[in-house]
Amino acid sequence: MGQVTSNYKPRKWYNKYIFPLIPTLEIKKANEHNTSGFTFKWLVFTIWTIDSPSFELAIVADTHWGIGIIGLFPFFRWVIAIPCPEKVGMWIDIHFSRARRFYNER
Repeated sequence: MGQVTSNYKPRKWYNKYIFPLIPTLEIKKANEHNTSGFTFKWLVFTIWTIDSPSFELAIVADTHWGIGIIGLFPFFRWVIAIPCPEKVGMWIDIHFSRARRFYNER
């Protein structure tokens, strides 16, 4: 089994990764391989830094983000999305994935 890194912190029910009820701010310090940055999460809002300037605006409906809007603006990525519950996402993947349909048709 793998080792748990020293910066691993178990999450409580009120600040889970997918839908934190309490705002969370994680600051990443720069090292020889990575630049510094931050991630902010609260309810349906997420914003974090990226290393290069980009532009994008997308409406999404998938099992990873849920239903919402994703945007990229210079050096920031943000998401406003209602998350897809894990069990619903697994059900969608099982019943609608292309790989499953391909193997069932053989």
